[in-house]
Amino acid sequence: MVRVEKRRGDELYINDGAYGALFDAAHVGWRFPTTLLREPESEVRDMPFSFYGPTCDDMDHMAGPFLLPADVHAGDYIEIGMLGAYGCAMRTGFNGFTAGESVIVADEPMASVYVAAEPVAVPSNVIKL
Repeated sequence: MVRVEKRRGDELYINDGAYGALFDAAHVGWRFPTTLLREPESEVRDMPFSFYGPTCDDMDHMAGPFLLPADVHAGDYIEIGMLGAYGCAMRTGFNGFTAGESVIVADEPMASVYVAAEPVAVPSNVIKL
């Protein structure tokens, strides 16, 4: 989860970036799924955003597009899904920005929408190890 520090048009300045958990978004160009975390939920149509990280380094840019409600603003929190293990493993302390607070989230992973609801029947002639 990241916090929006500033908004300028379709650019969001967030508290994590290319030298943090979003290495792949900046340097590989991956477009991770994003969700605005706000109560009550926004009912405004989504629009594409790009992100800028906190380091004041020109490589700390994530082009996206990352789809979020058009009314996102400073102080909002965004969940960035499917970062995986490399989201933590690639973090650095570049330019004085170190790993932030760890938060454990107990909801279903985004990838769980692809899991079959019922177990698949295995034919009797198949050996399971």
